[in-house]
Amino acid sequence: MAPLPDFIDDLGRGVFAVDTGFLRPRFDAAYLLSHNGRAAFIDTGNNHAVPRLLAALDAIGLPREAVDYVIPTHVHLDHAGGAGLLMSHLPCATMVVHPRGARH
Repeated sequence: MAPLPDFIDDLGRGVFAVDTGFLRPRFDAAYLLSHNGRAAFIDTGNNHAVPRLLAALDAIGLPREAVDYVIPTHVHLDHAGGAGLLMSHLPCATMVVHPRGARH
């Protein structure tokens, strides 16, 4: 794998922290989990973070079709504000969210 952009940290074992760029560097992160060519995002950041999340897939060599799940932990904008936009780029992904958060 080529060197990762500075906003992505390889935490090992297929776990990547993606700095969402919210407020200041390294303040907020979404996580990309990768295993056997499949992936999931935990949290999304807001809409401004979506290009970084898509770039993270590119950086580790996964197509958008490899993302099976987007899992926001809760509906605060810094954790789930970009969920809808991200889903529009991930044709095979399923959103997993608590029923109370689904309407948001």
